[in-house]
Amino acid sequence: MCDFNKGFVLCTCENEEKPILHNKNSRKHKNQPKEIIYRWYLYDLEEVTGLIAIGLYRFPSDDLGQGLTQEWVLLHLNHEQCFDFAYLPKEGDNLVIRKEQEGTKFSDFMSFIFKSGVWVEGEYDGISHLTKLNKKGKIKAKSH
Repeated sequence: MCDFNKGFVLCTCENEEKPILHNKNSRKHKNQPKEIIYRWYLYDLEEVTGLIAIGLYRFPSDDLGQGLTQEWVLLHLNHEQCFDFAYLPKEGDNLVIRKEQEGTKFSDFMSFIFKSGVWVEGEYDGISHLTKLNKKGKIKAKSH
């Protein structure tokens, strides 16, 4: 299990191979705990418009577990380079961090927007803002 208390890296994991899981439907694997994966998604704000769609909206969480709290993530985003690639945030960029667990339909998430030179808590609702996925990856614990 990941422990993000020492920090985290927003990894694109482009060269990472997926593990091969043989007989994943066997009885041996049925009682194993479901794997929790923390993923990040970086969106560019395309435009602000009027009403785009009508639907249900889920609110972000302020704690995803394993030390990933909103306050902790903001501290790292605003004081160090957390991305594993050269990235300079632009006004309106949206970073979404999701806790995804196998077998669940909805995942808890946190959302941050880059405003006035710093990352702040915030989200685009998908109803009145259009965004475009820029990059995505997994969150890995730092190993200092």
